[in-house]
Order: sequence, then structure tokens, then C-alpha cells
Amino acid sequence: MKLFSYFTPKTPYILVYMLQQFEYNPSKFLNWIFTYPDLSNIQKRGKLELTARAKLMLAIGYFIWIINVFFVVYNTIIMSVTAIIGLIMIPNIVIFSLFISDYLLQSVVVNPAQNKEITKAKQKLKTLKGVRIAVIGSFGKTTMKDLLNTVLSEGKKVAVTPGNKNVLISHARWINRDVDEDKEVLVFEYGESEPGDINKLANFSKPSIAVVTGIAPVHMDSYPNLNSIAKDFACISDFVKTEDTYINNQELLTSKIQGNIYSSSNIGKWETNNVSTTFEGTNFTLTNGDESLKIHTGLLGIHNIGPIIAVIAIAKKLGLKNEQIITGVAKTLPFEHRMEPRQLQGAWIIDDTYNGNIEGMRAGLALLKELPGKRKIYVTPGLVDQGNETDSVHLELGNLISATNLDKVVLMKNSVTDIILKGLKGGNYSGEIVIESNPLEYYSNLEHYLAAGDVLMLQNDWPDSYK
Repeated sequence: MKLFSYFTPKTPYILVYMLQQFEYNPSKFLNWIFTYPDLSNIQKRGKLELTARAKLMLAIGYFIWIINVFFVVYNTIIMSVTAIIGLIMIPNIVIFSLFISDYLLQSVVVNPAQNKEITKAKQKLKTLKGVRIAVIGSFGKTTMKDLLNTVLSEGKKVAVTPGNKNVLISHARWINRDVDEDKEVLVFEYGESEPGDINKLANFSKPSIAVVTGIAPVHMDSYPNLNSIAKDFACISDFVKTEDTYINNQELLTSKIQGNIYSSSNIGKWETNNVSTTFEGTNFTLTNGDESLKIHTGLLGIHNIGPIIAVIAIAKKLGLKNEQIITGVAKTLPFEHRMEPRQLQGAWIIDDTYNGNIEGMRAGLALLKELPGKRKIYVTPGLVDQGNETDSVHLELGNLISATNLDKVVLMKNSVTDIILKGLKGGNYSGEIVIESNPLEYYSNLEHYLAAGDVLMLQNDWPDSYK
């Protein structure tokens, strides 16, 4: 029973794991607890990272747990009715203790320390002379950042924010610890989780060039609609000139932000043609009048051409030669869990599990349709953080899958599975459908589900903090 899951010795561990999943946000943790989740069915994909903060929370959780257990045992021995009350209260006291401890730690220790580090980074930024590029968007930010790093490094000394560290404190730590004064280009990946985030990050880094990679329903628990996200992105115009702003060709973005619009077909007077995609990468020719560049990238899919030609335009603006640009683009390879191909027993697996938006799903399905294969299989749990858009997005996903004419679809069982199934039915999907209730087991045994010549695409992940 669900109730019994709150009374096992593993309860403090699961609670701390979920605190970490919510990035130690006490409000989100408490809201999750109020949904009365089954703790025995929570930790399916991840594991607790034993950071100093996690160890402290574990110590508090288990200390409170042990004290309450001894209280119950003692009162049981002396035949006291308070033993029953104490037993009932054990999980509640542990939850309350973790909530208060996390709140106090954040308020008294973490926030003051972070504010001090941010102030120090702002002072250092005043001494740095490098061109600063802001990368903004609901999707494609990390790919754009890595493209800029790889290509611009052919002619410039470049530093980029590490991994997916895209919040203010991460930027401050990066500036303080890793950025040297000789860097000629600094690339900042901007994260957005609530209104005002882009303005806050731009005020810190003061960019002179900006790339807006795209907009899609993400973090819809904080933003009421897509228009509010676009409005947040548009504040970058207060910091960066129109001629130094590069925007993915999406109507909602181009209606809010002025700049250089890019797509897979062109940017300004530069046009693409002779496009081809294989498991080894993508080829195309970029032309502007008599000038022509033959481009090869290790990235898979036509959807990567737009970001690449935006990077080429920025590289030319910063003075790189055509030879340097061609060499730099040729060095670009698939990034981990982002349309990353690998072979398994004669089959191809396209790992796009980092993806988390409908535009990425659309691009992945388009690629899967284009690639050759005896049997094409699509695996997804759906998308999180879609808010009011949840139904419409997953109905659209079901329709997109249907239109791709796949042989098999594997859906990871969760709260949106039935909506995707409804979309598949509406799109008259006729292939095989499998509902998988144990994602970790499925992903760990892919070789049992594939045959030589198959192409399987894995899109998105479903964190344990979502139902």
C-alpha cells in the first residue's frame, strides 16, 4: 500500500533524493509531498548524488527518523498510547524537518554565499575585454553554444559556460574560476525557468551578440503561455543591437524580436542547397552570389543547418576566414544524448534523450523518416513541464508519430501516455504500439528488442520528479 511506503527505513533517502531532484527548492518539494506520492515507486531512473548538501540532509533525515523510532519503541515497551501517535507522526516529522532545514540552509547559508560570488564575478567582468555572446531559447541552446565554441576556436580564444550550467550563480562561478583575461569570446548559455530570468542574466553578462535558438512549450508551470516566454526572450533587445541579434525563423519570435533571421534554407543573402543527411553527418552548400562554401558537419539532420549557418554568419562578423569556418564546422560532432548515433548488433540507435520539447520531437521524427532502415522504431515517454499545453502538445506528438509511418512505437507509461495514444489513434497509426512500465529495464536491454538493419530513436527522458 502507498501509506506503508512512508514508514520504511528508506523514506529519508527517497525524500532527500527528491529534494535534490527539485534543486533543493523547498516550495516545489512541499508541493510534491502534497500530491501524496507512492515513495516505493519514485526512484526509477536517477540516483542521489552524495554532495555535501545531500549528505547533510541525509544526516538530518536519518537522525530525526532514528529519534522517532526510539520514541515509538520506548513507549511501546511501557505500554503507552503515545507509541501509536509517534508511529503515525514519524514520516510527517521527517518531512517537516527536511523542509525547515533546507529552507534555513538556503536562506542563511546558500543565498548569502551566492550573492557574494555574483558580486565578485561582476567586478571581474568589468576587466574582461572579450566579445560576449548570449545564447537564448527553449531548445537548442547547448548545441548552439558548442557550435560557437568549435567553429570560433579556429580563429579566436573562446570560453563557454560548462555543460548545462545556465543560471546566474553558475555563470558567476565560471567567471570567477575558469575565465582568463586573454579570452576573445565569451559564450553564455541563458536558462529560463520563470519570467525575468533572461533580463537578470543579461544584466550580469552584458552581451554584445545574441542568438535566439527557438521557442517551444517548456517550464509551463512558471510561464502561463508561449507569448510570455517570447516576451521574456525579447528583453534581450534592450542589451543587443538588431544587427547583432540572430533569430530562429519562428513566427512568434520574429514578431517579438528584430534581427538576422536564420533557417535551414538561408540567413540573409546566404542560401543553402545540395543538402544530404546520412548516419555519418550532414552535407550542404552555402552560397552568396559568387561566394560558395561546401560544408560538412558530423551532426545529423536538416534541422542543424539553420544553427550552423547562424554560427557561420557570426564567425564571419568576428573576422574568421572561410577556410577556418569550413574546418571548424567539419569538426562538429553529435553531442551526448542529442541526436547521437551508435550501432548495436547491426542496428542504429539515435539517442536524443536530452531533448525535451515538441520542436525537438518534430526534428527527430523528420530525421527518422529520412534515414534508411529495414524497421523504424520510436521510443519516448512524452514531455514534461507543458502546463496548460500538455494535452495539445501530446496530441500533436501522436499525430506527428502517425505521419512518420513508423513500424513500432514504444511509450513509457506515465501521466501523458493516454494522450499520446489518443493522438496516434487520431492520426490513424497502424503500426505496433508497446506500453513499457519499466523504462530502466527497457533501456538496459535494448539489444533484445533490435535486429540488424533496424533504426531506433530514443527521444526525451522523464525525471522521477514527474508522474
